[in-house]
Amino acid sequence: MLGAVPAAGQPQVDGTHLKAQLQADGDAAWNVTVSVPIESDSDREAFEAFADRFEANEGGLELGVDAFERAASEASAASGREMAITSVSRHSEVVTDSEGGDTHGILRVSFTWESFARIDDEDTLYVDDAFNTTDGTWLPGLGAEQSLTILAPPGYGGPTTSPIGADGGDLTWEGPATFEPGYFNIVYHPSSAGPTTDGMSDTLVIGALLLSGAALLVGLYLLFARRNGNTSPGEGGAITRSGPDNGERGDGTTAGPADTTGVAEPSGQDDEDADPGAGTDEPDPELLSDEERVEYLLEQNGGRMKQATIVKETGWSNAKVSQLLSSMDDENRVDKLRIGRENLISLPGEGVGELDDGT
Repeated sequence: MLGAVPAAGQPQVDGTHLKAQLQADGDAAWNVTVSVPIESDSDREAFEAFADRFEANEGGLELGVDAFERAASEASAASGREMAITSVSRHSEVVTDSEGGDTHGILRVSFTWESFARIDDEDTLYVDDAFNTTDGTWLPGLGAEQSLTILAPPGYGGPTTSPIGADGGDLTWEGPATFEPGYFNIVYHPSSAGPTTDGMSDTLVIGALLLSGAALLVGLYLLFARRNGNTSPGEGGAITRSGPDNGERGDGTTAGPADTTGVAEPSGQDDEDADPGAGTDEPDPELLSDEERVEYLLEQNGGRMKQATIVKETGWSNAKVSQLLSSMDDENRVDKLRIGRENLISLPGEGVGELDDGT
């Protein structure tokens, strides 16, 4: 099915990527992304014409919703469980990578596959029979330049049983690959303390939050002090900061040299002689959560970066960045777009557009 030749009138595809985000209720949010090379103005015109028909559901597309509706129907018959394809949407865009200069047209179909996974009485989630049909499997393999990614459901850890190793909880197959009937046997167990505690007891979590809060207060004080040219408390233990000229208080009286209840006098430096780093709005990375650091990097790079560049900039492992970005994508804090063998990350509403050099 996945290796089918495009029908007449369809653009030649050079990459197809399937992504299934599992949900705790057994549903799966699917995205099917097709990448089409654009090498000339005529290619672009042909793609845009087809994209208009595609978004209006007027042009047939191999790997379109019809194919998955047939797959869900056959899987339902084989498993005895009721399944359905709902919440269908279509999207298209043209993306240019300024590093390589390559331009691709992107076609994306999104839908929900209801009851894709089985759930037992202990909330253990199984991904297996949804790939089966009465005479085998609807997914016998992946062609070249095709991939399949299955993401763990929120509130669950990585798979405890799977045919391949997980990367940050995610399972990814790159084509060419062949799948025999019954190949997919994936099991997820719910996290005992929920997705945010990672198994820690409530006492440890509360203690960690208290320590984090204390560190935040200290960090804010140090940041405030640095911005005003002071790194230690003022005379008599008071925190010094800039005030009105000539040492005047807000009520017009003047603070004496031993008066520590008023506002200390400025250092006397002219603005042009002050520390050029003072007063900047650049945050201290130590005070940011992992998600906030990714968002800050994206803001500093025009709202979009390659995943590999985020790994390089943060110094984190590929597995950590992959899991973090998947979680942020689920929470709509970032958008992920697979092009070829790369992931492009953008802030919501930014789109991908033309990537800046170095991103």
